[in-house]
Amino acid sequence: MNMTHTGIILATNTVQNKDVESEVRELKELSESIGIEIVGTHIQNRTSIDRKSYVGSGFLEEVKMQYEDIDYAIVNDEILASQNRTIENILDTSVIDRTQVILDIFSLRAQSKAGKLQVELAQLEYLVPRLKGQGINLSRLGAGIGTRGPGETKLETDRRHINTRIRDIKRQLAVIEEHRLRYRDKRRSNQVTKVSLIGYTNAGKSTLFNKLTNAETLQEDKLFATLDPLTREMVLPSGFQCIISDTVGFIQKLPTTLIESFKSTLEEAADSDFIIHVIDNNAPDLVSQYDTVLDLIDSLNMKDIPQLILFNKTDLNDEKRLLPASPHQFVNMNMPAEDILMDVENFMTKYFDAYDAELPLSRQDKIYRLKRQTIVKELKIDEEKVKVSGFEPEGNFAERIVKKDDKRE
Repeated sequence: MNMTHTGIILATNTVQNKDVESEVRELKELSESIGIEIVGTHIQNRTSIDRKSYVGSGFLEEVKMQYEDIDYAIVNDEILASQNRTIENILDTSVIDRTQVILDIFSLRAQSKAGKLQVELAQLEYLVPRLKGQGINLSRLGAGIGTRGPGETKLETDRRHINTRIRDIKRQLAVIEEHRLRYRDKRRSNQVTKVSLIGYTNAGKSTLFNKLTNAETLQEDKLFATLDPLTREMVLPSGFQCIISDTVGFIQKLPTTLIESFKSTLEEAADSDFIIHVIDNNAPDLVSQYDTVLDLIDSLNMKDIPQLILFNKTDLNDEKRLLPASPHQFVNMNMPAEDILMDVENFMTKYFDAYDAELPLSRQDKIYRLKRQTIVKELKIDEEKVKVSGFEPEGNFAERIVKKDDKRE
């Protein structure tokens, strides 16, 4: 992306930070994805964040002396309006925090009506408590970085107007959620197995999604390329048919406003029978990214869902730097889709129930249904019968298929 602005990063390193260097590298990449060239990073070791100025005012004065002119100071944490004003006054530049950068990226990436509404809701809920006393941030930015989406006119209206818009967005999202609930209920009634791809942003989920489903969804080497959940049919080597969803990527310090706004989208993953956790095996912060996703899985009450971990991009780095207890495989985009699908199939069989069934040779239609709705592992055919062995989702699929419409036999 063309760099149209310059900026510096301010960060504090307190006991709460797991890996501040990793966070700063990520924030630099986030900032550059919206056109801000980072010309310097400044980390202050502190016991706690300064309530007035985030970092100490003396530290800010030292930073100011190092630059003649910068467009933005980007703060590694979500900050208060009072902290924002203090940093602005000392550095004499526009200040945006990590949350605003992420919200701005989301506003650029959202494509569906639901995605756009969810981003706007998150932006407005972030802004409401910060409307009073917005100084340089609004007057200099206009509808620029950190305010993209709702637009300048919405930001300059009063709090009551914004609260009215928030209520309106929530009503629209409630209607969309009703449609999703009806779809989920229909899927449950049809007992369709659902798989969700989750993982850190830019881990290669969309590339894998396309490979496993022969779809042509957006796959780009950039953060948050996929915001809107996509669902397609996935057919395993045995012929078993299930559905798989590609979801929004996770990130360190994902803003709480975004988690809340995208809750219905994230609940799509929480409603899954299986999770495929995709990890970028070439990422320098692999362990940190893994921990971030596990924390979010826990916070979304998804830790009890069976999870297969796919270490992706092994064509770029095939080192085994992390060996989790969960089932895992090492994959890349150059591998045949059939190989990866077989890994998924073998993983599922560990959680399905084994079954044996016997059918007349004349009932090819039922054999076809068994192949579509269960994982058939063996067929034994004699002159009159077909013996089928395999694995089925909970619900006695095979027995119901075999017994249905027996009078025709």
